[in-house]
Amino acid sequence: MTELCPFCDPVRPEVLFEDDLVIAAYDGFPVADGHCLVIPKRHYSSWFEATRAEQLAILDAIDRCKKIVEADFTPDGWNVGINIGKAAGQTIAHLHVHLIPRYLSDVSDPTGGVRAVIPSKANYLQPKPDTGTLKRLITGDSDELLPHFKLAIENADSIDFASAFIMQSGVDLLWETLVDFINRGGKARILTGDYLNYTDPAALYKLLDLGPSVNLRVYMSGGQSFHPKAYIFHKRESGITAFVGSSNLSKSALTNGVEWNYRVLSNDDTQTSELVNSFQNLFDHSKTRNVTSDWIDEYQAKRGDQPLLAPVAVDLDDKREVPEPHKIQQQALSALKHTRSIGNKAGLVVLATGLGKTWLSAFDSNAPEFSKVLFVAHREEILNQSLATFRKIRPQANFGKYTGTDKHPDADILFASIQTLSRTKHLEQFTRDAFDYIIVDEFHHAAAKSYRKLINYFTPKFLLGLTATPERTDGADLLALCQDNIVFNNDMLIGIKEALLCPFQYYGVPDDIDYETIPWRSKRFDEAKLTEAVATKKRAQNALEQLRDKGGKRALGFCCSIRHADFMAKYFCDHGVKAVAVHSEPSSYPRARAIDELASGDLDIVFAVDIFNEGLDVPSIDTVLMLRPTQSSIIWLQQFGRGLRKLEGKSHLNVIDYIGNHRSFLVKIQSMLNPFIDGVVSDAEIALALRRLENNELELPDKCHVTYELETRNIIAGLLRSRDSDD
Repeated sequence: MTELCPFCDPVRPEVLFEDDLVIAAYDGFPVADGHCLVIPKRHYSSWFEATRAEQLAILDAIDRCKKIVEADFTPDGWNVGINIGKAAGQTIAHLHVHLIPRYLSDVSDPTGGVRAVIPSKANYLQPKPDTGTLKRLITGDSDELLPHFKLAIENADSIDFASAFIMQSGVDLLWETLVDFINRGGKARILTGDYLNYTDPAALYKLLDLGPSVNLRVYMSGGQSFHPKAYIFHKRESGITAFVGSSNLSKSALTNGVEWNYRVLSNDDTQTSELVNSFQNLFDHSKTRNVTSDWIDEYQAKRGDQPLLAPVAVDLDDKREVPEPHKIQQQALSALKHTRSIGNKAGLVVLATGLGKTWLSAFDSNAPEFSKVLFVAHREEILNQSLATFRKIRPQANFGKYTGTDKHPDADILFASIQTLSRTKHLEQFTRDAFDYIIVDEFHHAAAKSYRKLINYFTPKFLLGLTATPERTDGADLLALCQDNIVFNNDMLIGIKEALLCPFQYYGVPDDIDYETIPWRSKRFDEAKLTEAVATKKRAQNALEQLRDKGGKRALGFCCSIRHADFMAKYFCDHGVKAVAVHSEPSSYPRARAIDELASGDLDIVFAVDIFNEGLDVPSIDTVLMLRPTQSSIIWLQQFGRGLRKLEGKSHLNVIDYIGNHRSFLVKIQSMLNPFIDGVVSDAEIALALRRLENNELELPDKCHVTYELETRNIIAGLLRSRDSDD
């Protein structure tokens, strides 16, 4: 009779995580709190029988287990054990790896090895015995609260915060994680107080920016001491995680301050009912008030620039530096001031991706004569990112959004979706002179009927159009919409020459997919068929080789679909690269965590679907991998620009761009060559520009290179000949 292997047929109601190669779970007979097992799914007995991919999957799983355990415990050290053979203590003929946290005084000899235990089928991979509410003491000397908070927010369906004082530094640290939380449907109730007037009005304004999913209230202390610090994270499947202790929402309290907090974990509501009920009673107390822009204005007037007294937990890091425009932005601001001085009421500014178009508009509109400002864009993601930028310039202004789900028409600074505001019933809610300053982002869209309708309706003191390129493929006259007035024009190469952007090394590599066989509908490829063509092991292996040959240490890969991004992330992980996919579906890796881990080096590459075209701020990105076709010069430039931010020690950006056998790929060629030769449009101009590039006749900035491989040049030549023959 074959001996039962409990690792091949386990009873496992819950595991820590699993993928195609391994399972990770808490050990049924732990040596110490947090003792984990990593088990290959394939049955083999020795590390040396594992494939390289399986070995790497085990090592990656150990790293993931370590992070999970550290979120719940505070080990003083670790044992990692791999027993091979009965003589070494292996009692099950299925390889398994122990990760054992060690704590001072947990055993007489914490350097001892791994205990060999045969778990029964009934106990293997079962949850740890229910010991009731688990409380752990966390001290700021050795364990920052911030990563625990971020992880708890990521896993929560709703959150309840009671913080005596809230500072903008604390909100800033949690901002991206909170945005992700709200975007996936999370709800938050946040209670703070006015005791000593120490809560920062700017922090309250920023929390209001998160929209109606956040219920923000304040306890009117009337001089009564108010010092609660409790943070409750609700998860339907697994109960509650909570922190109760000394930490307010501030940078020092979440990071390097000396703070003591209890963590409470429970899947039994009765064990945490007192805490939950206490929060509810305080949130509903007769002394609490809803925080609105009007309330904050009154509080600010009463408070002045400083709190009444500095409490014990002074956040010394909460001094905000006011952002200043860089050299090119200063030149653009001067040009805008001049154009208004000679009577112009509209103008277009062309700034390359990475040079800060949104920052420019925030600087320019921040003047006493522009008390009412409208910012218009076509995507809510852009509105959210722009709102965050403006908030840094105007920390205590009354902001609002006007979208399909969120309407605050009385806001002083209004961020509006063109799809919503351009409808007659919405436009006519505003007088024609309701706004002093109007910003139209991505102005290359402005020839559309919706934009024209809005531009023709309002009569602002000044209208600013922003774009990275003034061209439109349909020939529409954009300049006429801003009085034929190009106020300022500055491209990527000038930004590099002025040392505001980093140099780049561009590689146009051949794509062996036959794009001519993929259906082309409404000026784009059929997404399902395109994904089927690009999400293959052969192409993924080629991308991996290109990255290893030409890339750096922190890469961003742009994919054509969610399935494509997931496929690429899995393939790279299976081949020893730390990769994740970020997109709009629930299976996405948390966006904020991906940004943090890419910046810290815990990830090698993030595969994204559109979501990082704008707004990603990770200067350490040194490689952009363009895995998708695009019919938009704007999108291509935005993706290119994600890696142009400068950083000390970063010498250049690597751009690996796939060029295929379809006419749409000529957009990429035009976009790359236009900065060097203005107005490369026709096939003859493209061919001439390529010849000049090959003959080293183009003036590239120092340390910049543009290389099209021989096979790529042949593909491009074929496309140009094909278009000539079609004509």
